[in-house]
Amino acid sequence: MTDPTASGRIETAAISPVQILKLIFDALGATAVIGLTAEALQSMAEYGQLIADPIFGGVGVTRGDGHPVMVIPGFLGNDGYLDTLRGWLARIGYTPLASGLSRNTGFKQELIERLEQRAVAAAHKSGDSISIIGHSLGGVYARAIARRNPAAVRQIVTMGSPLGLDAGPVSVPFTAIYTRADRIVRYPRALAPEPAARNVEAGGCHVGMAFNADVYRVIGTALGSGAAANRTS
Repeated sequence: MTDPTASGRIETAAISPVQILKLIFDALGATAVIGLTAEALQSMAEYGQLIADPIFGGVGVTRGDGHPVMVIPGFLGNDGYLDTLRGWLARIGYTPLASGLSRNTGFKQELIERLEQRAVAAAHKSGDSISIIGHSLGGVYARAIARRNPAAVRQIVTMGSPLGLDAGPVSVPFTAIYTRADRIVRYPRALAPEPAARNVEAGGCHVGMAFNADVYRVIGTALGSGAAANRTS
């Protein structure tokens, strides 16, 4: 395990409540209009817990091998609310890649193709396979891209994703993170049906998965296992 700082903690810039709320409502997307006040408040609490947790500084996480990790937002979300996750991925030793979507407007063929091209191009440029993390609907995209490009995709991690929207087997390592408290993708819709997939329960709410310390631990373990397997192959 690698602790990237001498003290096991990192200095983080002060983030105002207004900025945190913006992150949350960017993540909520369309769901904000249906009055999910509890979702927003719980997500804010999870964000505060995350930045106070040693995991945020990389404590207890295997150091990454630098391979690219693409992060895809949920429905009507954008890359902005995933800045925290991408920054953490960089700190623990990976090369984070934004999706390039100004807004995830739904499960559409043209968006899958855009994301697929971006992921495959990153893999070719790096000379290495790419991992993909998808939040909510973004995880459905991740699954579809991996199914179509198993040689370019090392593994996928989904967070609260309605996985039944994409059919067909996935041959790459697959970790599906879910929470029974999910108000948006109700349990058990976020579970992966593949026998070889790893379904992992985390606490918190649907939107808060993007800012949840337990979710980050699961992601770190999944990526670290993949990096170790790649080094020995």
